[in-house]
Formats: sequence, structure tokens, C-alpha cells
Amino acid sequence: MRVHDLWTPAGALTTVRLVFAGTLPFALSTHFVLPLYLFAVWTDVADGVVARRFGHATRAGAAYDAWVDKSLHVNLGWAIALSDRVPDWYMLCWFSRELIQLPMHFFLMHRFRTANAPPPRTSAWGRATALSLALAFVGVLGGWPQSAGVLVLTLLTGVLGTIASVDYGLLFFGVKARA
Repeated sequence: MRVHDLWTPAGALTTVRLVFAGTLPFALSTHFVLPLYLFAVWTDVADGVVARRFGHATRAGAAYDAWVDKSLHVNLGWAIALSDRVPDWYMLCWFSRELIQLPMHFFLMHRFRTANAPPPRTSAWGRATALSLALAFVGVLGGWPQSAGVLVLTLLTGVLGTIASVDYGLLFFGVKARA
């Protein structure tokens, strides 16, 4: 992976989201938090579109995008949980994918570092997990943290995240071929 691959318009959008990842938890008590979060999510969608459109899609960019996305949601999720807006166990559901995948990275890091891993690509399960997580966050930030909708989205995120991480593990350990 090469750092200079990040010096693109898509990399700039991802870096904007990194700034939001660090600052959004401090905006949690303001009425700006939902629009700021929605803008951050927009940058997540836009950076991939921009990278593909201009031919700047790289392994480094994909890894950076995934890392920044996780940073955004984990930082904001912790802030939400610490502010007692949701029960703490919501974090287990929201980040089931990351919790299950974490041990895999210790085995797979060498493959990524030496570029022997397949290019990072989001699966349908990963996209569904990200969408349900974003909708749960919108519900919490929109003022409905104890609603049945947020509860259902949280549980759905846990189930989808578990499926996505198992699917990811099967792919990277060679049990399953990439579709």
C-alpha cells in the first residue's frame, strides 16, 4: 500500500470524515449533531463514487475509508452510550462485525501489508450492516433513542454484522471464493 494513493479527491473526502470522527462526539449535545452525522455519512458514499469515477480506487484508499468509517461510528457510538442515551449493550450489536473480525486481523495483517490479500471490497452483508447501523444512529441522534425502531435496527445490525464477519472470515481464510 502506498500513502500517496490517498492524495486524491476521494482521499480528501475520507479525511473530512476523519475530522468528523474526532469532533462529532463533542457535538452530541447540540442540535447540529444529526446534520453533521448525515454529512459525514454522505462523504462515505461520495468518496467511493469519486474514486471509481476518476479511476483513483486503490487498496490504500479502500483500507483508509474502512478505517475512518469505523473510527466515526465507534467514537460516536461510545459518546452515545456514555451519555446514557441507549443501553450499553447496544454497542455489542452495533459493532458485532468489528468485534468478531478483530482477532482475524492479527492473522491477516501480513497478507494486507504484502499486498497478498484480495482488494478490499464491501460485501452485500457489509453494506446492509452499515445501512442498518447508520439508520440506528439517525434514530438515536434524531431524538428517538428508546424507540422500537432503534431497538429493531440495533438488533438487526447485530445479526447482519455477525453474518458479514463470518462471510468475511470464510473469504479471507479461503473457505469461500469471492463472488
